Amino acid sequence: MAKGTKLLKPNKDLENLIEVANRIAITRNSRYVTTEHLLYAMLLENSFRIMLTEFGIQFADLVEEVKVYIDTKIPREQNTLTGPPVRTHALERVFNRGYTQVMFSGRDKLLLFDIFISLMGESNSHSAYFIMKYGIKKEEFANFVTQKYGKELKNEEAEQYYESVLKQYCTDFTLSAEKKEIDPVIGRNDVIDDICQTLARRNKSNVLMVGDPGVGKTAIAEGLAIKIFDEDVPDYMKDHTVYNLDIGVLLAGTMYRGQFEERIKDVMQALIAKGKCILFIDEAHTMRGAGSGSEGGTDFANMLKPYLGRGKLKVIASTTWEEYTSSFEKDRALMRRFYRITIDEPSAKVAKQILNGSAKYYEEFHSAKIQPDAINSAVDLSIRHMTDKRLPDKAFDLIDSACARQRQQEIDSPVITKELIEYECSKITGIPLDQLSDTTTNTGTNLIETEQKIKESVYGQDEVIDKVMEKVYVSKAGLSMPNKPTGVFLFLGPTGTGKTEVAKQLSENLSMKLLRYDMSEYQEKHSVARFVGAPPGYVGYEDSNLSGGLLIRDIDRNPNCVILFDEIEKAHPDVTNVLLQLMDEGYVTGSNGKRADARNAIIIMTSNLGSEAGDKNSIGFGSLERTGEDEKAMKEFFRPEFRNRIDGICKFVKLDNLTKRKIIAKFIAELTEQLKSKNIRLLVKESAIDLLMTKGFNDNMGARPVARTIDQYLRVPISREIMVDSSLKDCKLKVRSEDKDLVITIVKDSVNEPVKKFVVKV
Repeated sequence: MAKGTKLLKPNKDLENLIEVANRIAITRNSRYVTTEHLLYAMLLENSFRIMLTEFGIQFADLVEEVKVYIDTKIPREQNTLTGPPVRTHALERVFNRGYTQVMFSGRDKLLLFDIFISLMGESNSHSAYFIMKYGIKKEEFANFVTQKYGKELKNEEAEQYYESVLKQYCTDFTLSAEKKEIDPVIGRNDVIDDICQTLARRNKSNVLMVGDPGVGKTAIAEGLAIKIFDEDVPDYMKDHTVYNLDIGVLLAGTMYRGQFEERIKDVMQALIAKGKCILFIDEAHTMRGAGSGSEGGTDFANMLKPYLGRGKLKVIASTTWEEYTSSFEKDRALMRRFYRITIDEPSAKVAKQILNGSAKYYEEFHSAKIQPDAINSAVDLSIRHMTDKRLPDKAFDLIDSACARQRQQEIDSPVITKELIEYECSKITGIPLDQLSDTTTNTGTNLIETEQKIKESVYGQDEVIDKVMEKVYVSKAGLSMPNKPTGVFLFLGPTGTGKTEVAKQLSENLSMKLLRYDMSEYQEKHSVARFVGAPPGYVGYEDSNLSGGLLIRDIDRNPNCVILFDEIEKAHPDVTNVLLQLMDEGYVTGSNGKRADARNAIIIMTSNLGSEAGDKNSIGFGSLERTGEDEKAMKEFFRPEFRNRIDGICKFVKLDNLTKRKIIAKFIAELTEQLKSKNIRLLVKESAIDLLMTKGFNDNMGARPVARTIDQYLRVPISREIMVDSSLKDCKLKVRSEDKDLVITIVKDSVNEPVKKFVVKV
């Protein structure tokens, strides 16, 4: 096609006319479609016959004369035609001439009277002869049509074109409501009333819905369409049509500059011409920059601004708070043309009403039955554990996912129960089912077993473990405060008494992720930025990998976790200030506004405050230890608002001899298990244990040196012997104390006699 060639819009009437002319030729077994066939087809068209009658032509005689000519003068083939008839050159000239006439007139659609006038120009044809015979002159007929039907034809043409534009780029929500293709909206009548009030304004009758993803902004627009169809709206809103604009389709296929702008103009003109239209633009932030092609180019938003302020077009747009801040607030001219309506997340009560009202649609789709307690569980569990989404969307996800799982298993007429919702929530969030469910019969038994396992792993601190597990029991029973973490604890005590180990065992036995932060890394004021992100304008603010800071990122990825702030007293005061909101409300906000929800977390802070003072002897005779120094130091160091947010202050006691022996036995058991893989058995006598206990424990350092002691006096010597003597297998290693040293005797199982003995100096 040559450059500058304009494509005409299709005309169904003209296409039907050509089809009738073809059929006339086929019924008379004519090889060619002539201008006479075309004229005869036009005379059979009712609308064209009315036009000729108003012009003053006795068309009946004209029709009969053309028919006789076709029947008697146009040659017929003797044999049956094998293919469709071919247009004559004269007929092709008629169409080309008509096309040229339309191009010069500035119109973009070929009409029937254009073809009729073009027929008059074919002077050597019998069709032109018949037309002139009955007194039809080209100029007179053209003027008559222009004066009589010009406006009507133009309006009809425009209406057809605008309908095709709206069908191509928009979705008719009102038609979808009529076909029952969208679900009704429940519990949002107040928002829809506010929208109707704004749409009734004379100017700037445009609404911008702003809310978090999943709160139901699109559903509100669909609900408005349903209310319009049901005539449940004020009189001024009746007979309106809600169109959903697809910006993606509007952009797709644009090949040259100006084509996108032309499409937008056509859509806007179509809506204005149709009248009583409401345009819904979802994800409205995409308007800015759409179609601009380059910086500074005209985008969708700028082209829309003139229409928004005139009041001829009513627009409902929706976006999220993040995009509103980053997009709309930067374009004040665009923002002032909208009336902002905040769409809040519905409460648990309203969300349950929404799900109960929409449950039948999911039941019909999945051929399932959803029990009421399953709906309640979906809302409650999603609120508690799916913190990255919003109601009612996340509750619908649980219901839909549970139904889909039953459908996948090909269960006939499945019943969606509370237990199935709990299972689905466990699969989505990664939280173990026995911790998630309050219906599992052995949940309490499992927690008791978990508590016992922790006590068996951490010796001598049963009182601390009891205090922490009390909060876990309350949480699992569903009786904890809904907007607080599971528990906030401060572990006080000397180093090496098991403070960090308790946190590790809680994480392991409760299947919770351990998030450990060594607060010695956060001693400087600027280290707050590592936790919650750099402030605006500083380096790192735009770093998306941190998602607002390490703490924000980690909690967001692992909401079901144990958060350990080790040696909290070493952190800068500004860091501890950041934790106040986390301890009290269960969430923390980053510098970029992102919020991390830690309501399912156990927060543990460890501290050695007061331990040095407690180790000092009191003044005077005797060696009595000073008590209460840790709590005194804690009160002096932490401000009251910090201490007031702590659920429990747990004091770790110094280890007694019995506890020390258990710890030594634990490390020896670990080494014994490692040697079993090499067919070597380790037997340690009580005398050796007493010696290791003496060397491994220090009142100031607790149990931390024990691992080094075991390595130095057992693991390293045994490893050296294994590497030197490759035949060292299928044997026993007997360890005893002799002259304050360790004696290791190797006994071969084959001979059951000592074969080697070596001494480890202690």
